[in-house]
Amino acid sequence: MGPFEYFWFLVFVFFIFIALVRGYNRELGATTMIFVALFLITYLLEPRLPAIVSKSYRQVMKASLSPRQLDNYLANLYSLIFIAIIFASYAGETFSLKGKTAPGWRGTLYNILIGAVNGYLVAGTLWYFQDKFHYPSADLGILNLPLTQMGEHLANFLPPYVIPPIFWAVLVTIMLLFRVKN
Repeated sequence: MGPFEYFWFLVFVFFIFIALVRGYNRELGATTMIFVALFLITYLLEPRLPAIVSKSYRQVMKASLSPRQLDNYLANLYSLIFIAIIFASYAGETFSLKGKTAPGWRGTLYNILIGAVNGYLVAGTLWYFQDKFHYPSADLGILNLPLTQMGEHLANFLPPYVIPPIFWAVLVTIMLLFRVKN
């Protein structure tokens, strides 16, 4: 497998292609749901979930988790929750912003920009779960550590690292105001 950041770059580009097909009005609805997911995970779950998982495991299994096992559980649980919310925001009848789509090259440029934002948020957040929990995917052989120098540098700019948790709620509020305004 190549460098870790290449895989996440492909996820990023995939979301740009999705935006080109769906259009930025619908993609902004998905962006809003990504903000909701990031708020729920970073503000509500991250402070509470590790203790809940440890306690539940201890009660059910009558044993304690090792720190590495807890990292694996949490990285997978956060990733599954995030992916489920993202999948739901793209499936079926989706939340979208109303309005007239910009014609020509401007519309295409908006699609690319919003797709890039969504790609950064999704790929960056999934990478964040790996980074925060010390890359548990390496235990499965999916990832070869250490990261490249570029990967180490890029990991400093993952969405939950650069944007405080409460700010995701502010972004959700702004997006909902745009939705109501139209």
